[in-house]
Amino acid sequence: MWIKICGITSVEDAHIAVSGSPDALGFVFYGKSPRNVLPDKAREIVRSLPSGILKVGVFVDPDWDFLQKASEVSGLDMIQWHGAAFPESWFPRIEKMGLPWIDVRKVSPNAKKWEGPSMPFPGATHFLVEQSSTLLPGGNGQPWNYDLVADASLRFPLILSGGLNAGNVGEAIRKVRPFGVDVSSGVESSPGKKDRKKLERFMEEVRRHGGE
Repeated sequence: MWIKICGITSVEDAHIAVSGSPDALGFVFYGKSPRNVLPDKAREIVRSLPSGILKVGVFVDPDWDFLQKASEVSGLDMIQWHGAAFPESWFPRIEKMGLPWIDVRKVSPNAKKWEGPSMPFPGATHFLVEQSSTLLPGGNGQPWNYDLVADASLRFPLILSGGLNAGNVGEAIRKVRPFGVDVSSGVESSPGKKDRKKLERFMEEVRRHGGE
């Protein structure tokens, strides 16, 4: 089971996250988020990480210059795209940068079935699905009906996100059988501050149920 710990804001929290041996860490480049980091800070954190950890940049409708600068300065391996449709004119640019990207799709709080596509935007390598919110584009800690994507016949690897924590991630994995899970607020003591014990319990539950 692929695991991403998102919303890393400090070297200390990165090391807490890495202690659980996740596959990826996420860095939020969005000024309105309490987990926002600047590219120079992200670079400092990235340089402290052991090899083998994917560094994912989370962007919300950025302009191209900022996305490119943040990616290069921080040393990112992957992009996670929130917001409007990924501009088609950017596909060659992303390809030239050599960065795969995650297409984020939202589920309405009132949805009764999956109404999204079975394929991501061209060029994306993964789907990430979470609940839509009027608060922030992500990291709101809102559980949703994960059953909606259990039978959605998505044709690309699915990353399950939104309101996951040690208490519900096992059931969510059993229902959906995703490629991976993405957690932020579910392993925090406060926004942007990771909690070692919560993270340890979360990782234990993912690995217990992810291998079934």
